[in-house]
Amino acid sequence: MSMADRMPRTDDVAPVEVAPGVHRIDTPLGARFTSLYVVTGPAGVLLYDTGIDGTIPAHVLPALELLGRRSDEVVAVIVSHCDVDHFGGVADAREAFANARIVAGALDVPVIEDYERYVTERARGFVADYGWDEDPAVLAWCRSVTREGRLDGAAADGERIDLGGDRVVEVLAVPGHSRGHVAVDVPWANAVIVGDAVLAASVDLADGTPAFPPTYRHVDDYLETVARLERLDRGLLLTAHYPVMRGEAAGAFLARSREFAERLDRLVADALATMPDGLTFADLLAAVNPIAGGWPADGTEGALAFPVAGHLERLIAEGRALRVGERDGVAVWATA
Repeated sequence: MSMADRMPRTDDVAPVEVAPGVHRIDTPLGARFTSLYVVTGPAGVLLYDTGIDGTIPAHVLPALELLGRRSDEVVAVIVSHCDVDHFGGVADAREAFANARIVAGALDVPVIEDYERYVTERARGFVADYGWDEDPAVLAWCRSVTREGRLDGAAADGERIDLGGDRVVEVLAVPGHSRGHVAVDVPWANAVIVGDAVLAASVDLADGTPAFPPTYRHVDDYLETVARLERLDRGLLLTAHYPVMRGEAAGAFLARSREFAERLDRLVADALATMPDGLTFADLLAAVNPIAGGWPADGTEGALAFPVAGHLERLIAEGRALRVGERDGVAVWATA
């Protein structure tokens, strides 16, 4: 395994060139890491994701200096999606990159620009329908690492960004983890930067240990994103929280992403079928979490809420599940 492909350490934040003109910056996130990407061309620089508040001054600006590039050469900042470890540094980007157009997928832009909307629709998005709330400590951390900042509009599927010479990248719509998640295709490097668009069978710690479930939310969109990336068939798959994947490893990662979603669909349906009187959302999480994957069962229900809600809603849309009443003021769901 090359230096560029090793599992990153949380203290290793120097830029690593993983392909011509594509540089990975691994930034610490507790026991995990978040990878940002700098894509360079003779006429400009693109930054993919901003990290949390403070990531850009602490890690990205020094990385640019090591690469011999100036902050005023950054012409585009692509925010992959509306989670704070990816957009918490938008205000930093606004301050650091005077010439950059800062964009995200259209459906994620309003959530990124309005923190209270992020809390209501994303962080606490299961309260109204399912009576399930996020851990207050997680909410407090999210607030502490985020500074709001305006964007310059939306990044459209198929939009091309010219960095000079033959270095033209293309924005790809890859929804599922969020409605507006976007990736960046880098054809000259046979690479695609996907952020959290695909998440295999777990989100892992820096040492590769499963930490919590894949947090995709919109199942059919997610499966179509997996299929789109398989059709694109780039030899280099670049994510936010996993090692660099090349060739067969990239294909296997996409296959695991699809297989996990298909398996979880069956687990959610089976759990509802075993309880004819129905389950609350909390009951459903408790039934599925211990058998769904290799992560610790304790404290991971909040992450599992994302895909389980998606699969429950898919079953409802297909006429295979329905709401059958309430228990202590909380909705109860059962097989149709």
